[in-house]
Amino acid sequence: MKLARYCHLCALCVSAAILLPAEPRAFHVSQDGPLASLEQARDAVRALKREQGGALKQPVTVFVHAGTYTLSRPATFTPQDSGSAECPVVYRAYGNQAPVFSGGRAITGWKQTVVDGKHLWAAEVPGVREGKWYFRELWVNGQRRQRARGPKQGFYRMADVPDLDLHKFMTGQSRFQYSPGEIAEWENLPDVEIVALHLWVSSREGIAAVDENKRMVKLAYPSSCRLSDGNAITKEKLQFARYYVENAFELLDSPGEWYLNRKTGILYYMPLAGEKIAAFEAVAPVLDHLLSIEGDAKAQRFVEHITFRGLGFSYAEWWLPEDATRNSYQEQASARVPAAIRAGFMRDCSFEACNVSHVSGYGIHFAPGCSRDRIVACAMSDLGAGGIKIGDPNTPGTSVHHVEIADNHLFDMGKVFHQAMGILAFQCHDILIAHNHVHDLYKNAISVGWSWNFAQTQAANNVIEWNHIHDVGKGWFNDGGAIYTLGVQPGTVIRNNLMHDIESAVYGGFGVYLDQGSSKILVEKNISFDTTNGFSQTHGHDNIVRNNIFAFGKTVQITPSGAPDDSFLFERNILYWAPEAKLLRFRWPDTKAVLRRNLYWQAGGGKVMFGPETWDQWRARGRDEGAIVADPRFEDPAKHDFRLKPDSPARQIGFEPFNLSGVGPRAEVLEKLRSGE
Repeated sequence: MKLARYCHLCALCVSAAILLPAEPRAFHVSQDGPLASLEQARDAVRALKREQGGALKQPVTVFVHAGTYTLSRPATFTPQDSGSAECPVVYRAYGNQAPVFSGGRAITGWKQTVVDGKHLWAAEVPGVREGKWYFRELWVNGQRRQRARGPKQGFYRMADVPDLDLHKFMTGQSRFQYSPGEIAEWENLPDVEIVALHLWVSSREGIAAVDENKRMVKLAYPSSCRLSDGNAITKEKLQFARYYVENAFELLDSPGEWYLNRKTGILYYMPLAGEKIAAFEAVAPVLDHLLSIEGDAKAQRFVEHITFRGLGFSYAEWWLPEDATRNSYQEQASARVPAAIRAGFMRDCSFEACNVSHVSGYGIHFAPGCSRDRIVACAMSDLGAGGIKIGDPNTPGTSVHHVEIADNHLFDMGKVFHQAMGILAFQCHDILIAHNHVHDLYKNAISVGWSWNFAQTQAANNVIEWNHIHDVGKGWFNDGGAIYTLGVQPGTVIRNNLMHDIESAVYGGFGVYLDQGSSKILVEKNISFDTTNGFSQTHGHDNIVRNNIFAFGKTVQITPSGAPDDSFLFERNILYWAPEAKLLRFRWPDTKAVLRRNLYWQAGGGKVMFGPETWDQWRARGRDEGAIVADPRFEDPAKHDFRLKPDSPARQIGFEPFNLSGVGPRAEVLEKLRSGE
């Protein structure tokens, strides 16, 4: 009997040994080692899989040591590079080191020169004159430098757009008139770019011709939509688009500016005070992206169970095509502009504590076919477009789902494609966007959904919570704001977000903006302050907006659409504004919207007006059952402390106090990743 028991235990141990993975395997990448690149390490993992019969029998970690690894081509991972749930593959920085994979090249051979009276540094760039290389971005000592620009700050405004049709917003124009001194028939005119800000987008167009007598510019391609600033449909209110000019040698006159002559291959730079030519590192991008993860959609083979942790990716430039498809890349949100890191048909993979910077497009894109993936505790900055893009426009059959975007720091975006979003999710469902810090960009910080006017969509059950959003818009564009939605999205929740310093050009600049068709969304326990406007809904059904604080909207606090069948419930909110602002811009339209039990207060106790209506007139129309006009008794609204004092009358409307001290990235999440947990 004892022998039988012993044999049984031995069998169990043997079975367990067979089931459990073997001891983890490690590889090391270093600049002076046998594995000196990400591709070589990937190939070593492939060889190990072949040795083990085609599937890993132990977890694998590839440690990448400090250094800058220059890429000759984007690193590519395919299904054959996958791990498994039991045996994942991790590519991670060694210890607390910060390795960087670069798609840039150093520009050397600088010499001092004087051209047209300008004291410059110049370098001949191999391949440019031959048409093999051209770039539109340059970094000096790790900082982005400005191409020669006019004006140096701010914008010009078009004097006239002869072909503009007031009633055709989406029809672009190919010419405009400029004011004296703004444009000339410069040398190398085809390389000069007009960057126009119009409606809610920007367009980058070359110059086909200049008529200096008529002060008329003919663009190489028509603009992506109407060249006006704002959506006015009367000539009295119309403002033509703002614009700036980039990349003319004649404009090179300020320290920190540069110009690349395509014909001669000479790069000119006007140094900043204190810069020394002997201690000067200039980097220009060669690759259009840095990392590709390419699953096989046709064969239904995913890239699975790979993690990238603590790695840096820098210096890449993608550019607009020179054909009729050009404008499709200049639409809302720069939606089709690609990313430096591109993933498709990938699942159970992660980017953790990575850094993406100094690129022209988006940082990371999870394309259709991605699911159960994560972007966590990453930093992305100095981006030509936005930070993170999830899904693709107009692909309802291939949505991305069950993706976590959490604890990331995204900032300094929209440097090239100005209308890009910080986080952009298209036809996606079950996406968690939480605890991110998103700031310093020109359009929307977080945008979810991509269907207009109640069209079919797969967007659903998305959660946007505990994000800190600020310094968005900066007065460049119209429309948009901190959190922006499009389309029907049942189960989507926007809660516990802190939003402030949101500024539009003419209209927009909202804290929360439920645009075209946004429906079945819950908005609760958010704080929005110092915005151009507070909250807006445009053509939506069955939304609930409750228990929020909308404070110090500089123009108005709430903007409803006028569609008769629009519906939303707006209850138990606190609206607080300065005397120079308004609660409503116009008379509240007759819609199915229900307002009840809200608190309204103008700082200083001024008279509360609902558009042209007094409080008594507003209530006589049956509005706002249970609402009150009263000082909410914030702790210190001037210092943006919106905690309620114990005697606050907000409790009369059923307002539930909440604490947003936990917004933004959580330090413990990053610490756990760095420690390898």
